[in-house]
Amino acid sequence: MSANPPTGYWPAPGEVIAADRPTIPGYEIFDELGRGGMGVVYKARQVSLKRLVALKLLRDSALASPEERARFRIEAEAAARMKHPNVVAIYEIGEHAGRPYFAMELVEGGSLDKHLAGQPLPAAQAAELLRIVALAVQHAHEQKVVHRDLKPANILLQKNESRAEGSAPISSFVPKITDFGLAKRLDSDSTALTREGSVLGTANYMAPEQAEGRAGAIGLAADVYALGAILYELLTGRPPFQADSWNQLVQQVLHEEPKPPARLQPDVPRDLETVCLKCLEKKAERRYASAGELADDLGRFLKGRPVAALPLSDRERLDRLAERNGYQIVAAIGHGPRSTVYHALEGPLKQAVALKVYREGVCTREEWEAWLRRAADMYAGLAHPHIVPIRQAGWWDSAPCLTLEHVPHGSLAAKLSGQPHTIPQALRLVEQLTEVVSYLHRQGVVHGNLKPANVLLAANSIPRVADFHLSGVPFQRPQLADNVEPAALGYLAPELVRDADAELRPYTDIYGLGMILYELLTGRPPFGGASAQEVLEQVRSQDPIPPSRLNAKVTPQLEACCLRCLRKNPWRRYHRAYDLLMRLRYFQDHSEGGT
Repeated sequence: MSANPPTGYWPAPGEVIAADRPTIPGYEIFDELGRGGMGVVYKARQVSLKRLVALKLLRDSALASPEERARFRIEAEAAARMKHPNVVAIYEIGEHAGRPYFAMELVEGGSLDKHLAGQPLPAAQAAELLRIVALAVQHAHEQKVVHRDLKPANILLQKNESRAEGSAPISSFVPKITDFGLAKRLDSDSTALTREGSVLGTANYMAPEQAEGRAGAIGLAADVYALGAILYELLTGRPPFQADSWNQLVQQVLHEEPKPPARLQPDVPRDLETVCLKCLEKKAERRYASAGELADDLGRFLKGRPVAALPLSDRERLDRLAERNGYQIVAAIGHGPRSTVYHALEGPLKQAVALKVYREGVCTREEWEAWLRRAADMYAGLAHPHIVPIRQAGWWDSAPCLTLEHVPHGSLAAKLSGQPHTIPQALRLVEQLTEVVSYLHRQGVVHGNLKPANVLLAANSIPRVADFHLSGVPFQRPQLADNVEPAALGYLAPELVRDADAELRPYTDIYGLGMILYELLTGRPPFGGASAQEVLEQVRSQDPIPPSRLNAKVTPQLEACCLRCLRKNPWRRYHRAYDLLMRLRYFQDHSEGGT
């Protein structure tokens, strides 16, 4: 008889005290290999055949519920159906003293997650490893079994004895799928053990339909998704989604797109990335129809042939993002250096909105959230019918977006035809804009980005202003790079060209109003050139051509008013928008602006 351990003795991991070892006739039990929520696995010897096996027993069988016993039986029976070199083989299923057990192939090379340890594999190794696993999954599907918990921890690695000894790369191991504890048998009522709404599996690798708890919708495509998640980790060293909590992780699985692997590991081939992302489609019908099809495409990649999967275009990706967030994109209605604005339909009522989607990388999520807090404070104090309100803000696929009220008649920029407006039309339009700007300044708000593209026209050509800039926000700094459209730079105030971080003040808006007035009077902006640097130099140092030289109907008094708004020294412009407003109204009342 073995001696009892001393008081206070705790066995080391993997060590089993002889007195605590279970007794199963026909087996000599050695060390504990691991345990999970339902079972305990021991290394054992099958006495009759003199072979080492892994022996799995139901944990706490005396306290196990009927559901737990049924799941344990389903796992054993599902795994026993498999006759494939890359699935851990089941040798015997039994029960002793009311404790169910099954003996299976002993695989001592460790699990895939332990070998990866957060490091990516070379693309060819990753593709070949997953191709082998996908073929094994296809075999399981042919036996009417869906695994439902495929992940690196459930892929064991058996040393390939035909390879040389020594420190071997992962390619010298044979992968074997194990742990069918959550398996679903398609030819039985095993789903009855999973209540609708119950979420089973590992969040990093579960398909959206699984994360939603839609037990009836979980089929072969769920395993294809999990294979894609494993491939993603093989290529990048991390799962497709990561979060601080389980709930956050599930929300990402349901609503966010994984970053393309090449953004994390630039050497990932485009075709292999396309294969991976096809597996990770949110909708099951957009994934590979079978694990076998996935294996075939990986085979094509390994042979250097074109894969069947096609990469999504930027517009297709955007349409899918919009669809998942409740929008249907109709058409693009405006482009800027940082964003594109789309006409979209929102919700089941198909209400028209303007959807502004920023380019990826324009800011971090933290910067965006800080901007939203500042914008919320700003908009909370504004109530003016000529200001376009923000209806909603979001974060789509690593980029910010805004939902705004749709103004159907387009922007002032789209209406400018290169011909001057009549003097009364120009004065009336700029007077209305100046009244809005004066209101903003009374609320302590500077627009900071006045230009024809940000003036939208409602019915009867009533102007409405949009696209406020906030000072101190990194992603809203003026872009002065050579790759920016030169015409867009011509509307920057000189103080912002000199210092992109300059604090926005009311005189910047007065300059913007002067720019709009100049273009309405002359049919062209004050500054223009073939290159960004040429335009910026004009804004910094050159005075605009006097409007009267381009339009003889502009009077000296109106010209002086316009040019005062455009002075390089901001302190020499009108001190207040109200002063400019009064001047514009004077011209209209006395017809001194021209006709």
